[in-house]
Amino acid sequence: MDDLCHIAQKPEWFVNGMKAVMLAPTAVNQQKFQFSLDGDQATAKTTGGFYSDIDLGIAKYHFEIGAKKDRSIWIS
Repeated sequence: MDDLCHIAQKPEWFVNGMKAVMLAPTAVNQQKFQFSLDGDQATAKTTGGFYSDIDLGIAKYHFEIGAKKDRSIWIS
């Protein structure tokens, strides 16, 4: 998990969100997306691939469910 999260202190909600993302189904299990954390804001982007936009949507959905934050999480 530490290899996927290159930040010194990871909030529990972010770690839980990333665990859910790693279990999310993707096209050919490519997982061509990247999540990052800036303060209290999570961002996600594709790194390319044929179904990358669909896979990113699936990953964002899983992140929000896994994070279970009290307020809405806006992922750009």
